[in-house]
Amino acid sequence: MKLSALIMFLIGAVMLWGGLFVCLRIALKNRNNDDGFNEG
Repeated sequence: MKLSALIMFLIGAVMLWGGLFVCLRIALKNRNNDDGFNEG
């Protein structure tokens, strides 16, 4: 069992899911606070 490979896989998964979560939070916050701010 390669521990380093498992750690790298976990870090990659956390980065991917973390990025998606942050993007969703920013999108929801922008839509709720500034409606139409990103249009034009």
